[in-house]
Amino acid sequence: MNHHSSKQPVADNLSYETFKQQLLADLHASFPENTRISIDSFSHNNRFSVDGLTILESGNNISPTIYLEPYFKRYEQGTSYPEITRQICEYYNEHRFTHSVDTSFFTCLEHVRPQIVYKLVNYDKNRELLEEIPHFTYLDLAIVFYYLVPDNTKGNASILIYNSHLAYWNISKDMLLLLAGQNTPQLLPWRYDSMMSLLFPSQNELLGENHQETPDIPGSETLPMHILTNNRRFLGACCILYPNALKEISEDLKDNLILLPSSIHEFIVVPASFTDNAQFLRDIVCEVNLTGVLPEEVLSDSIYYYERETDNVSLLLP
Repeated sequence: MNHHSSKQPVADNLSYETFKQQLLADLHASFPENTRISIDSFSHNNRFSVDGLTILESGNNISPTIYLEPYFKRYEQGTSYPEITRQICEYYNEHRFTHSVDTSFFTCLEHVRPQIVYKLVNYDKNRELLEEIPHFTYLDLAIVFYYLVPDNTKGNASILIYNSHLAYWNISKDMLLLLAGQNTPQLLPWRYDSMMSLLFPSQNELLGENHQETPDIPGSETLPMHILTNNRRFLGACCILYPNALKEISEDLKDNLILLPSSIHEFIVVPASFTDNAQFLRDIVCEVNLTGVLPEEVLSDSIYYYERETDNVSLLLP
């Protein structure tokens, strides 16, 4: 009976709510009966809540969360509904866990210690969340902590660290900062690429693996912008906190630096003498945040200044 519902023709222009209901019905029809399938609202960075689909097959206690908005957007832009369900199932099959994960390990500090890392988020936009999680303020941002799940085949799975975890582990947030300060640069080393090499990837072959010493790329003088992130390009904006990262870049560029927050994943670095019009750069950041970055991935509308002499980052235009 249930199976029959999945074969019903689907109307061309489903509303988002109907799209979700239809999806649940069709997934229930195509998975074994004892599979738990649900769509829940997840609180995300910057006060955004997003709808996540979870599919828990019998015997599993962990599942990838599949965020639905991007799929619905594709549907609105003309991808057919059957194709969307196919893409969702394909994503699930690629990222599904084939066994249960022992979550009791999380109560033991020794188990989690090597994978505790930090990231940067916007302070103001996350005030409510920050009441529940250990954090340090950094200019108009906050340093927060997460556990980086070591099984790299699942991409960038992570678990946010809450105040309650510190109670389990019986450690202070200063200790957390110390651990993350050691782990983050090691587990997620920084990289900095000229914007030109990203726009013209064939250059990367010429540059070799290590981009720390970027050779002169034709045209890079006219666009002296670099991207600072980590080796996974995931939550890499915090690389501005790494000891020596900005120091080495400023020595390479022989200049103080203007830092433009591109997202929670990266900063754009501009040699300070390249522009005397900071407001223009700030306008670019605001524009990109409005149109080019997912709302939950916005870091800040501010721009920052790094001074070589003092090895110090400050707010240039809050």
